[in-house]
Amino acid sequence: METESQAAVTRAAEEDLTQQTEFVSRKERLAFYFAAFFRDTSYAIMSMVNYFYTDILGLRGVKLGALLWVEKLWDGINDPLVGAYFDKRPYQGEKARVFFKTTAVPFALLLVAMFLPIRFSASDNLNTWLRMAFVMLCYIPFEAMHTLSGTSFMSYYNSITPNIQERGKVISHSRLFSTCGNSAIAGGIPILLGLVPKEDVRSKTMIYLATAVFVAICFMVFNALMYTQVKERISTPTQQEQTIFGIIRSMFQNKLLLLMIASSTISGLISAGNTGMYFYDYNIGNTIWLPVIGIAGFPSLMLASWLTPKLAEKAEKRNLVLLCAVARVCCNLLYLAVGYQSKLFMAFMTFLTEIPNSIKGMLYWSMIADSVDYGEWKTGKRNDGMIYAAEGLMSKIVGAFGATSTAIIIWAIKFEPNAAAQTAATLRGLFVVPKAIEIVSILAALVPYIFYKFTRRDHARVIEELKQRSMEASVAP
Repeated sequence: METESQAAVTRAAEEDLTQQTEFVSRKERLAFYFAAFFRDTSYAIMSMVNYFYTDILGLRGVKLGALLWVEKLWDGINDPLVGAYFDKRPYQGEKARVFFKTTAVPFALLLVAMFLPIRFSASDNLNTWLRMAFVMLCYIPFEAMHTLSGTSFMSYYNSITPNIQERGKVISHSRLFSTCGNSAIAGGIPILLGLVPKEDVRSKTMIYLATAVFVAICFMVFNALMYTQVKERISTPTQQEQTIFGIIRSMFQNKLLLLMIASSTISGLISAGNTGMYFYDYNIGNTIWLPVIGIAGFPSLMLASWLTPKLAEKAEKRNLVLLCAVARVCCNLLYLAVGYQSKLFMAFMTFLTEIPNSIKGMLYWSMIADSVDYGEWKTGKRNDGMIYAAEGLMSKIVGAFGATSTAIIIWAIKFEPNAAAQTAATLRGLFVVPKAIEIVSILAALVPYIFYKFTRRDHARVIEELKQRSMEASVAP
């Protein structure tokens, strides 16, 4: 039960948070939003890299699964190392901004290198193994640069403003721009691939390479905007003497973060794979239909970015996440029941499904930002680097197994890459199997949220106590 004095602190905190002035100017907001757009183009091309592995490198079955497993495993190891490095650095007026200057060029060069059409041997089999090795040699430092820059960006979700209401709006709108940046590449590649024959590997190779060059340029623009236009506003005392083990230990004291990591881990383990482009290529007739039908999700995304901060002011975020999950399951069941015969119905389902999908995604990142405040209140240390890096830690490690689901699905339904046509059973599997797995994943990932009980009143009290601690530290001898 909340004591009378605690209730008074909570009421004062809630009143203060609703009356705070906005800290972020319009110019700075726009810079942050467009930086989010350019940044997420890199996530789009990397999320589609298994198509490149299959169509260009010619990987299937065990080879594809092994490469994706190693890649995801490195992601999981890399994240906490980068997060701990980020948090161990002394805070001297800023913490993240310097990394936007140091990561841009190495990232761009390594990204382009991974998609270069290099032939190492006249033997097709040996050439495949050598190209796999070359991709992984580039990927290891590339992902370190990507994580360091990404962790720096994500830390701004919490540090761009101390006003939590303004923070919710900034996060929601930035996620709109992030999704648009992701969609520009995720939609652009299928359009370009749809213009060439399925068996034209040379043209496909050049499409991927050109996209990698474009994304590399976008990433450098993202870093330039963050370095020159966006401010960090951190109230933590200037020095944080921590060991790596201390940082990791503090992460395990952050109950909110652990619950969200558990949910993300379950989603990674029960993965529907990434077979969407194959579905549109063979079931619908051309990959061009993927972005065309996907446009129907844009109004939903805009609606969600407007609705999410308003809903979060009226209801608990946890309850909203649960409602979004129910809506997502119902949409998938309806899609399975009706089928995909009508493209108009597919566009309607895209619009309908994207509303709870987007709201849930925006709430998720707002709740991760809340966990930074909770962790600092719980441990006395601000470990936003580890929090944002660890957000993907277990999900990526377990996701190494989930990532193989693409290979498992296409093997189980007897899918033939680059074939002119697929069997009726394969076409049915491309639709039914991913949808069924997605429903199971949504329901299973809900379980950790049952134990998530951090309310708006709790958050207001945490913010007030952190402000008091900061004031006490500033006057201490």
